[in-house]
Amino acid sequence: MSKSNEMIRVAAQKGYSFNKEGKIINPKGKIIKGTVIKSKASLYKKFGISYKGMSRPILVHRFIAYKMWGELALESECIIHLNRNSLDNRPTNIAIGDYRYIYNETKKSKSNLI
Repeated sequence: MSKSNEMIRVAAQKGYSFNKEGKIINPKGKIIKGTVIKSKASLYKKFGISYKGMSRPILVHRFIAYKMWGELALESECIIHLNRNSLDNRPTNIAIGDYRYIYNETKKSKSNLI
C-alpha cells in the first residue's frame, strides 16, 4: 500500500470529510484551507495530516473519490475531473476511470479545435 493511500484512509478514519463545494472539513467541523501544487501540466489542491510522526500531503480529489467510492477509488487507474479543471473538486465533478478515457477525451477536444 502506498503512503499516500494509507494517509487517505487515515484521514477518513480520523473523521475528515468534504462539503458539496469540494472543500475538506476537519474532524472539528472547520474548513481546511490547504495549498495548491503543480504536477506536470496541472494544478491540484492538497491538504496534510500527521499520523504516527509521519506527515504527507493528500490530494483533495483523491480523498473525495475515496470517501465516495471507497477502495475502488484507490484501485482505479486515475481520478478524473469531468470538466478538466483540476482545481474544481466538487463531488459532482469527480469520477474514477482509466487512462483510456483521458486519452479519448483529449483526442476528442483536439479534433474540435480543427
